[in-house]
Amino acid sequence: MKHCVFLLLLLVGCSEQVKPKQAPTYPVHIASAVQRDASIFLEALGHVESMTSIEIRSRIEGELTGVFFTQGQEVKQGDLLFTIDSKPYEAALKQAQGTLEQSLANLALAEEKVKRYKILAKDEYYSQIDYETLQANFAATAALVQQNQAAVDTAAINLDYCWIYAPIDGMLGILQVDYGNLIGNDGTQPLITLNQMTPIYVTFSIPEYQLPQIQRAGAKQGLTVFAAYDDFSKETFEGTLLMLDNMVDAQTGMIKLRATFDNQSRALWPGQFVRTRLILATLPNAVLIPFTAVQMTLKDPLVFVVKEGNTVEQKTVKLGQREGDNVIVLDGLKGGEKVVIEGQINLYSGASIFVPKD
Repeated sequence: MKHCVFLLLLLVGCSEQVKPKQAPTYPVHIASAVQRDASIFLEALGHVESMTSIEIRSRIEGELTGVFFTQGQEVKQGDLLFTIDSKPYEAALKQAQGTLEQSLANLALAEEKVKRYKILAKDEYYSQIDYETLQANFAATAALVQQNQAAVDTAAINLDYCWIYAPIDGMLGILQVDYGNLIGNDGTQPLITLNQMTPIYVTFSIPEYQLPQIQRAGAKQGLTVFAAYDDFSKETFEGTLLMLDNMVDAQTGMIKLRATFDNQSRALWPGQFVRTRLILATLPNAVLIPFTAVQMTLKDPLVFVVKEGNTVEQKTVKLGQREGDNVIVLDGLKGGEKVVIEGQINLYSGASIFVPKD
């Protein structure tokens, strides 16, 4: 009986050893290849700049007697910003006008003398030298009138400078001189800075080797520029490439480009740094997949494509430009195909997979 039991156990053990092992199944995460229009672009760090930035300064000396705005306020061209004590300049204008009137009276008298003595001098009833003296006095008085008129004009201009108006539409900054202070015309400190907010510039630089690309694309059509604070998948702003600088910086090998943005929302702020994306062309019906699906090898990049029966096939692909977390596939995939984006380390062609439930 013992021998029979031993043989039975031996047969059972042998049957278990020859039983074929089941191939392992690997957990993965997958995503579908998306087909849509995709852009070919260049990215760079940009700097927001006002089209016009004006430091408001006084052209005359005097006490600051009025501030007619709130700091940070948007103003229109011609809005009154400051007043300076005008009394000294009103007095200077009256004095210049009085001097001018005196000179005009002298000029009228000198002219009358020249007219009266002209005939007498001609008939030799009046000395020729005295007549010439009268003519010289008339000319000198006429010149003095011109000089006095210039003094009146200067005084009137200085009086006008007592009222400072906004030269452009824009946004005011921080007030640098408080009401009641004595200000000068030496230009050492502006009263305030006025920046144009709309439209606005964004300036950025690209390496010189990319310049021919931009020139070829720009020759066909106007180029669009997008700006974003950090991530182009979030809020972006659309502008138009305005110009390329007229030379490459020999020290850095970079060339500056400038784009204009409407900026009606005032979202772009002078002095701010932003990311820029210059659109060179658009690929219609491009295939995009998450970049994490790509396995880089010494020869070619490859992906694992999910097949029927929850198996995968290794495929070589040709990649184009990255677009955020995605990358354009130029060849090797079709839209709608599913690819493995996580868990590729153990995979091979024909490997079984499953997607774990969250």
